Amino acid sequence: MFILRRFAVAIPTLFVVSLLAFWFVDLIPGDPALHLAGNMATEDELADIRHHLGLDRPPLERYMLFLRGVVDPEIATSFRTSRPVVLEITERMPKTLIIAIGGLVIGLAFGVVTGVICALRQGGWFDAVVTVLTLAGISMPIYWLGLLCIWLFAVNLGWLPAAGAATPAHYVLPVLVVATRPAALFSRLVTANLLEVMGKDYLDTARSKGLSEHVVILRHALRNSLIAAVSVAGVQFGGMLGGSVVTETVFGVPGLGRLLVSAVSSSDYPVIQYSVLMFAVFFVLINLATDLLGQWLDPRTRDYTAA
Repeated sequence: MFILRRFAVAIPTLFVVSLLAFWFVDLIPGDPALHLAGNMATEDELADIRHHLGLDRPPLERYMLFLRGVVDPEIATSFRTSRPVVLEITERMPKTLIIAIGGLVIGLAFGVVTGVICALRQGGWFDAVVTVLTLAGISMPIYWLGLLCIWLFAVNLGWLPAAGAATPAHYVLPVLVVATRPAALFSRLVTANLLEVMGKDYLDTARSKGLSEHVVILRHALRNSLIAAVSVAGVQFGGMLGGSVVTETVFGVPGLGRLLVSAVSSSDYPVIQYSVLMFAVFFVLINLATDLLGQWLDPRTRDYTAA
């Protein structure tokens, strides 16, 4: 029932996103026909191109055609390449997902490990170092950190390639740069939540049963501390997808972000609309997954939603 209710909420959400993606595209400066025909085209040639692209149709008719393209990808074609938009997106989607998922996993792993250590060793040198690093990770813009990493690891040291996506080595810098913000957030969040639950009665009960301190922390305290981190993970993943425009531009990765940038610059309306809708679908799905994981970690919410 919980999944059905979430899908019932997601459908109108995606419908509103589709409306905004469709109508706001018309506000983008530029004429798709002019981009295709060039500056030397006559008005008659531009009118023929607009008719071919369907831009002279009423807005409601174009919106209904846009919705049809969701279920029938063959009719949704790029203005610039005349290829189905689904092919344009699926060819670039894996590169974006590798960076986003890789950054989230590394950030979550680093944040949990450092958060646990900082909670157990409050006030030590490790806690001070992690605090400085997490503040820097939250404060630094992704594009500036990306350029700094390219200058250090690619230009000066020559350890990693500066741009592209031809080999696994090309993904190392983008993934690590993207992972900095979630790593900093998860570390501070896990530390704060662990410190909050360390004195709870149920942990004293677990200790009285003869469990070691490590088992008490990892099996009982950490599980409750991860509930908030899992919720934040969904928001962070959505932010990574949205931030792929900046990340992929800095590192020259031909993913969905770069596709969206080129589509905006060339007024490729279908690619813009369906890319935005795709980002919204991923955001809804990842938040549904984090809600289900949060229920598994916290049975109280599971019982509440079941009721």
